[in-house]
Amino acid sequence: MKSNFLKSIICLVGVGMLTYSCSTETEKLPVDFDAVNVSGGAFASELSTEGSTDINKSDPGSSTFSKTYQMVDPKGGADISKIELFVSFSGLSATADEVLYQTVTSDDFANVGNGYPEATISVDGESLLSAMSLTPAQLEGGDSFNYRIAVTNSDGTFSAVSNNFSNQSADHNFSSTVICIPPFAPPGDYIINMQDSYGDGWQTNDGSGGDGLTCTLSNGVVFEVGLCNPYVAVAYDCVDDYSAGSATITIPAGIESAEWFFPGDTYGEISFNIIGPSGTVIFDSPQGANAGGAVLSVNLCNE
Repeated sequence: MKSNFLKSIICLVGVGMLTYSCSTETEKLPVDFDAVNVSGGAFASELSTEGSTDINKSDPGSSTFSKTYQMVDPKGGADISKIELFVSFSGLSATADEVLYQTVTSDDFANVGNGYPEATISVDGESLLSAMSLTPAQLEGGDSFNYRIAVTNSDGTFSAVSNNFSNQSADHNFSSTVICIPPFAPPGDYIINMQDSYGDGWQTNDGSGGDGLTCTLSNGVVFEVGLCNPYVAVAYDCVDDYSAGSATITIPAGIESAEWFFPGDTYGEISFNIIGPSGTVIFDSPQGANAGGAVLSVNLCNE
C-alpha cells in the first residue's frame, strides 16, 4: 500500500545519513504523512453502496441503504477507533442542523487483521426523520439530507480529505434526495436542455463522445440524447450543435417506470437539465457536477 511504499523509499534514502529503524509497522514515518496522503492521517475510502440513497417522500420508512468503507491511516487502519456519520437537512419548507446519526466502533469493523479494516454504515428513512425531528409532511421533492463522515484515531477526529489525495472514493460527504415514486411514469413530453462549455460536443466518461443521456422505459424502449461530437460518430440522433441544444423525449401513457441514466462527464464541460410535462425542472446537473455512472434521482413530485 502507499504507506509501505513510502516507508521503503525513505528507509533506502536514509541509509548512511541517519539512523532510523524500519522494522515495525507501527513506528511513525519520518515524513509528513498528512501532507502526502490525507488530512489528519485517517480517512474512509468507499468500497460499495447497497440500495438507493434516495428517500421516498410518500413512504420514507421504505428507503434504506448502506455504505461500506475501508478505514485507512498511517498504521494500516489499526489506529482508527471509530467512524461517525453526521446528517443535516436542507428543504423547501424545513431545515435541520447537523446531528450525529450513527457511530461504528472498531469492535464492529470487519476484515480486521487481514488488511485495512472495513466499516459499514446503514441508513433508513424512518430513523433519519426521527434523528432530525422531522415528519413526512415536511418533506418536499428535491429536499436533501446531507451527510458528513468523521474518522477518529489517536491523533484526533478528521472529516476533511486532503486535496493532495486524488482518490475520489475518499470523499467524506454525500447526500440523499427526497423523491416521489409514482405507480407509473408520468406521460408527456420531457425536454432536455444540454450545454457543453468548451463547444466540442459531449464527451462522456468512456472518452469516445458516444454516450448520451438515456431514458429506459419499462417496456424496453430506450431513448438517448446528447450534443453531437465533431470528431466521433454516435449511434443515435444527436443534436447537431456542439455548444448547446435541446431534445424532447415523449413517454406514452401506461408506462410503469422510466429510468434516467447519465454516464458521466470526463472533462467537466457538460451541463443539462430535464423539464417534466408539467413544465417544472425534475433534474438539474450544473457544469461538472455529475462525475458519472449513476441513475439520476429525478424529482417527480410535481408531475
